[in-house]
Amino acid sequence: MSSPYNPPFPYNLKELTLHSPAKVNLMLSVHEPREDGFHALTSLVVALGFGDQLTVSMAEGVDSLHCSDAALTVGPDNLVLRAAHAFRVATGTEQFFAFSLEKRIPMGAGLGGGSGNASAALKAMNELSGNPLSLTQLSVLTAELGSDCPFFIEQHPAVMSGRGEHIERLSDPMSQQLAGQRLVLFKPDFAVETRWAYTQLIDSAPDSYEAEQVGQSRLAAYEQTAAVGELLYNSFEPVIGRKYIAIPALLKDLRARGVPCLMSGSGSCCFALESDTGPDFAEIEHLVRAAWGESVFFVETSILAGETNALSGGI
Repeated sequence: MSSPYNPPFPYNLKELTLHSPAKVNLMLSVHEPREDGFHALTSLVVALGFGDQLTVSMAEGVDSLHCSDAALTVGPDNLVLRAAHAFRVATGTEQFFAFSLEKRIPMGAGLGGGSGNASAALKAMNELSGNPLSLTQLSVLTAELGSDCPFFIEQHPAVMSGRGEHIERLSDPMSQQLAGQRLVLFKPDFAVETRWAYTQLIDSAPDSYEAEQVGQSRLAAYEQTAAVGELLYNSFEPVIGRKYIAIPALLKDLRARGVPCLMSGSGSCCFALESDTGPDFAEIEHLVRAAWGESVFFVETSILAGETNALSGGI
């Protein structure tokens, strides 16, 4: 992929601000580890209207990252700065960048915040540089940064497979059916570390793994019925719940009240879909805060149909 690139002159765009959406897994079926050590999975992923905001501008001599959340590490191991290095290697450019991240997605939530930030950074750098890389090349590049990253390049509702790097967009009718679906996110005041979560799956094997054909059958049934509530499944939920019992306890209560809900990713954030038969969002918030306390993170949002445009650009 590496080839020196000189953008057409003049190319005067110097700054770009992008929405970096959160994601939820409407289904996350984790299978047994592959030969390379990664877990195979089958997942239906959607991007949300709720997310971070990343502003990227040209810089000289060094990359920099500033974040509104002081808890976020902004050193060279941050995925955004790793993305900047990967972009220079891939394009042969010597351009550096300054990143300003308005962090809204909670960390350790299973909402893909870091992966989305890295992908947004790559898209912004590519645009500022005159688009030397195609969407396909960007997807390949993001896969080197993390399994979740390729999804965030186009952000269309999609089925992820392999270790997450294989992305198959849902058909337009299915995507449009999901677009605009209202939901609420709610997270307790603790995070779940992804590496630890996978360790719990391994320690609980083989019962913690779902056969690939089972996950595929669930997806096929969803394509026939379009009943999102019947799609909801997460392999992590039982094993995470053994330590963090507050999560399954609340979800069990909500489900008993007719609320379609699930933990997203490896947790700890959960979501509930709007439905005609269950409690409204105000009642769900009351139940969540009663169970987890007033410090809980709670936000209303909706599913996106696909990629959102830049929020702003400057000369």
